[in-house]
Amino acid sequence: MILYSFRPPSADYLGFSATVEGISAAAALAEELGFDAIVLNDHILVDSSPRAAPWTNTFDPLVTLGYLAARTRRIRLGTSVLIMPYRNPMATAKMLATLDQLSGGRVIAGVGVGWAEAEFAALGVPFHERGVRTSEYLAIWQACWAEGPATFHGRFFSFDAMHIRPKPVQKPHPPIWIGGSSDGALRRAARFAQVWQPMQTTPEALRERQAFLRVACAELGRPDVPTIRMSVRVAFPSAAAGSAERPPGQGTPAQVAEDLRRYRGECGVEAFQINFTGCADLAQLLDWMKRFMGDVAPRVER
Repeated sequence: MILYSFRPPSADYLGFSATVEGISAAAALAEELGFDAIVLNDHILVDSSPRAAPWTNTFDPLVTLGYLAARTRRIRLGTSVLIMPYRNPMATAKMLATLDQLSGGRVIAGVGVGWAEAEFAALGVPFHERGVRTSEYLAIWQACWAEGPATFHGRFFSFDAMHIRPKPVQKPHPPIWIGGSSDGALRRAARFAQVWQPMQTTPEALRERQAFLRVACAELGRPDVPTIRMSVRVAFPSAAAGSAERPPGQGTPAQVAEDLRRYRGECGVEAFQINFTGCADLAQLLDWMKRFMGDVAPRVER
């Protein structure tokens, strides 16, 4: 069975403004249609640069997932990705464990190191420490989520025999997804992740990164390799359907299905994060969600 997670409109990247009504409607439909997870992205405050423009109105992911936990029953609830260096790791570990309890064990902890240097500066977090902080914070999460009092000694935080409860429902902890394709991200995935989540790339580049991940796991003595859930930008524009330069994931449902089948066949990808892009409004997003699960997903699984 191929798995498809979905990102509701919790920021303005779709082309229209995120609202409570839009988040609620998209999440409810995602559960109804059979998406296996809802995942939310993360920015706290951003500058006015073009790259940051889609994130000027971004709902807090953990608060929003708590809201969605009460409005859904089956679908998993995750971050994709939580920018880990921004937040105190013990406080975030407690928030995620609490959310896992309140949702009945449906949390996915997707993390990344971040890219917006101005945002790091505004938050008082050294940009060039983001990788080492993320690795330490993941280790702190594991310590906080383990049974009994937590002890940890690292570069940025140290504590002995501290009580932090509740613990997550999921054991040993909620699944960790690591985003990014740099060497550092892949080494981090080899150490911590159950799932590696790369951005959309060519099959050739994806296979090269898969090989690096296998080596990183072997160097750590890890016998298994994190599974892959690749992010794909999906749109059904008529202009792209007949274009010789059609981007993968854009075109007719048959063409989008062909793209996903190629990743499945050439790279063994059995799970995708679907990021619908270019929607004019919420009605179009909901229509594209139905078209994807009705016309694309069955073709991929043939």
